[in-house]
Amino acid sequence: MTNKVVFYARAASKSGEGSIVAQVERGRLFAAERGWSLAASFSDVENNEALFKARPGMKSLCAYLECEQIDIVLCDAPLNVSDNRTHVARFLKELGSMGIELWSAAMAGRVTLRNLPYAASGDQGKDATSPSLESCQGIRPAGFGYKLSSAIDVTGRRIFGYRVIHPEEAEAVRRIFRMYAAGRSPRDIASALNADGIKGPGGKPWRDEAIYGNRARGTGILNNILYVGMRQNAAKEFDGYVPALRIVSDELWHRVRQQQANVRRRFSQSR
Repeated sequence: MTNKVVFYARAASKSGEGSIVAQVERGRLFAAERGWSLAASFSDVENNEALFKARPGMKSLCAYLECEQIDIVLCDAPLNVSDNRTHVARFLKELGSMGIELWSAAMAGRVTLRNLPYAASGDQGKDATSPSLESCQGIRPAGFGYKLSSAIDVTGRRIFGYRVIHPEEAEAVRRIFRMYAAGRSPRDIASALNADGIKGPGGKPWRDEAIYGNRARGTGILNNILYVGMRQNAAKEFDGYVPALRIVSDELWHRVRQQQANVRRRFSQSR
């Protein structure tokens, strides 16, 4: 069944980078890629957070939802709904009571209370909106399987350090996991990927070391817990969940863990 979708945009201007027009176009393409039916678009040209539900566009959207059967409210980024997390949380609850989901084109997925970008969530947190982050600290690489998003806040500034899943690289990650779980060696996997012209991290050819890495340190494709939506801090300690960044299922992750244990056992027995 085709999802019936409405789009909401908010920005300081109607045209230009990060504008209403740019947001609506990204939303239109996002919906079209998924075969969704875009029923209507609503927008507000303003930055006054105190208004929220009093904004003309938001009021029209809410009135529309009361009258029409809608499956999804789509926005460019949650910050375009509001940069006040409480506002978005309340909006999510209201949508949920009507059986409606909130989706973000910038996040390439459904918005929930657990993956709101303003929540304390490492490089995707509220501090990432600071314009000085890029110049003072530099932007961390997105990591293989991810890309830095062009998501913007309501003032039209890019949200530095905001990551989303890179579809092609994510599929390469899943392929690596499936091949290893099926018993193929990292060297064999690297050769197969290179033969198919699939670029590795940094756009370089694949090497087996990039695949197996070091399990204790959490390095290498096979050991990156972010692929199952779990985040680590600088000390490699568990630091919460980021469901929007999950690439690999728990079942496939555990199959790889079992295969790693089998390989270690065979290696120990052969010594």
